[in-house]
Amino acid sequence: MSNFVPAAGSRSVVAACIVAELLLLAPTAHAQEKTPDETAEEAAERARLEAELASELAAPAPAAAAQTSGGLSPGKLLPDISAIGTFVGSYFSDTPALRLPAHEPSHTGFELQEIELGFRSAIDPYFRADVFLSLSLFGIEVEEAYATTLALPWNLQLRGGAFYSPFGRFNQVHFLELTPFVDMPLPNRRFFGGEQLRGLGVEASVLLPLPFFLELRASVQDAGNELSFGVPSEEIEDLADLLYVGRALSSFDLAERITLNLGLSAANGPNAAGGFLVTDENRTDVFGADLYLRFRDRSSVAYTALQSEYLYRRATVPDGRLEQGGLYAWVVRRFDRHWEAAIRYDLLGLPDGTAIDEPVVQSEELGEFLAPATQERVGASLTYYPSEFSRLRLQANHDFGLVTPDGDSGPVTELFLQFQFVMGAHGAHAF
Repeated sequence: MSNFVPAAGSRSVVAACIVAELLLLAPTAHAQEKTPDETAEEAAERARLEAELASELAAPAPAAAAQTSGGLSPGKLLPDISAIGTFVGSYFSDTPALRLPAHEPSHTGFELQEIELGFRSAIDPYFRADVFLSLSLFGIEVEEAYATTLALPWNLQLRGGAFYSPFGRFNQVHFLELTPFVDMPLPNRRFFGGEQLRGLGVEASVLLPLPFFLELRASVQDAGNELSFGVPSEEIEDLADLLYVGRALSSFDLAERITLNLGLSAANGPNAAGGFLVTDENRTDVFGADLYLRFRDRSSVAYTALQSEYLYRRATVPDGRLEQGGLYAWVVRRFDRHWEAAIRYDLLGLPDGTAIDEPVVQSEELGEFLAPATQERVGASLTYYPSEFSRLRLQANHDFGLVTPDGDSGPVTELFLQFQFVMGAHGAHAF
């Protein structure tokens, strides 16, 4: 016999072959004893086959034995691979409000929002790796690529690479796949943009040993985000030029089917208000508070969830300071495996961009998003899932207009029809 180790799917075939060989020996042998007519060679062969059959039936499947806490099998030759394509057709009754071109719809017509390629695998019992590439009609970029520890003591976990900063709820997810709307909430759009707050760096997290769930996370990353910070990695000269982010998340079961999550976040880093090289005094602070409340129906996939966040930004710039805040809230109702509906309210202007002293922002692009502004929007979406591998979404927004010192963009009605498909392995939606 060779040393070939069968795959999990072939285990029953191997066992059947061994049983067949034993049956061929059965006419000359009883179950456990050598008969007078049985030769020593036949007895030895029968004993070996019986031992091999017992081992085959008792041994766990290789895939199950290799499972890790990350839910993936270490040492696999191929990772779990997925491709998620998202397309949208849009209508805007007027020029849409200010936004950076990224994954959000930006004009009337058809757009490829993203094709996301995902590669996920446990490297060994100690590390897991996740890589997400974003493809568009204009190129390819690394959305996230990081390694995560799996076996540190004291509920510690480390992550290193390129990843979304641990700020708030919305910023940490791939919003095209994991939120009930086609576009971003207004505060996130204005503070972080379509690429969200992310960068190269390291993160540490710990789950505290308390009677309730409390997780603390902290990261150090480059401060390349152009809307609140804007100092690229090639301009970093010392530790003060990095972005520092912290988050605390708690979770409580209020009843058997009611869960409440509460989070607080903070980010501090240099901004480019005085130019890329002026970072010692020009810094931005962003603070956030978030809430997630979920009601699960009894014995059903149906649920109702409320999610809300408030963001406040304080940017110290040459000769002054700019302050701005905003919030969003949405309610989503999942009726069954196929249908989902959601409504959302966004408000930018709490405060509206108060200017203290006489602030000067030399960066034109950064200045557009730090400038005082108010904006209000309502929206609703209806989603149909033919299966877990495809999705159709219809959404309507009414934007009351972006008001800035330079003028009013005017109200805009926005209509979207989005289609998304999933190929390959994919995880469940984040809670």
